[in-house]
Amino acid sequence: MEDWIMQGTPALVLIHMQHAITDLEGRVAFLHAKATWESGIIPKQQALLKAFREKGLPVVYVNSMHPLNAVELMSPYGTFYDVIRRNKMNEVGSKDVEVLSALAPQPGEPVLGNFMFGIFSNNTGGDLKQVLADLGADTLVLCGVATGMAVMTAVIQCADMFYKVIVPSDASIDANRALHDIAMNNVIPAMALVTTTDDVIAHL
Repeated sequence: MEDWIMQGTPALVLIHMQHAITDLEGRVAFLHAKATWESGIIPKQQALLKAFREKGLPVVYVNSMHPLNAVELMSPYGTFYDVIRRNKMNEVGSKDVEVLSALAPQPGEPVLGNFMFGIFSNNTGGDLKQVLADLGADTLVLCGVATGMAVMTAVIQCADMFYKVIVPSDASIDANRALHDIAMNNVIPAMALVTTTDDVIAHL
């Protein structure tokens, strides 16, 4: 790809890299956990964390956290809602919402919750927009699971809010590989720079 310049102050935002979803023993591991580990995104995210921390750049985690009355709030339509109803997943304060141990946050790194898909939607533990403002971040490097749902929704939300967005394609995954490819090759590039982890690190 053509060379580019990192504009503004970047923050790394890890999306839904939590026990319930990405741990092989998680409550809904059948959704994306196998793909998470087989795809190699964990080492890529670890490399991003290391690079951001070494340069003193912000790191923020956003995990899916459902209020206790989540089932009452959800639409009766949509297959994903059925998964939530059956598994009673991601309740605030549960092990489900803990960051995957391989990517554990360091002291001072915010861990926020969102409900349901957009990272700015119904935040718990702080307001993501305000957290980013306090950190001085106006360029967001987004990665996590799942590409075709939370990650793509995050890109759209960020675009609507005029953030500059960068997505390392090798640091996110979707168990539906076709959906991952559509998101990375067709949808996300319309609103963000899609590149690699190594390329992002080289531009920090």
